[in-house]
Amino acid sequence: MVSYCLNPACKTPFSHTGDGRVFTVDPSLTGGQHRQPGAINEQYWLCGTCSRSLKVVVEDGHIKTVPIETETASLAG
Repeated sequence: MVSYCLNPACKTPFSHTGDGRVFTVDPSLTGGQHRQPGAINEQYWLCGTCSRSLKVVVEDGHIKTVPIETETASLAG
């Protein structure tokens, strides 16, 4: 169950007000065996403030937050 913002620098308590963003992750991506029938997805939450600048990713079987990369269009002159 989600209790706090996943950002370790934040830890805002989870709110059911719709503020923030919930990320659902297949447990097989975090080191679990092959997905079993009926397996429950893992859910992580970023509060409204953190979800504007961070996203949740799986790297080497670990859940972490990373900055959202801002894509800038370059114009060829």
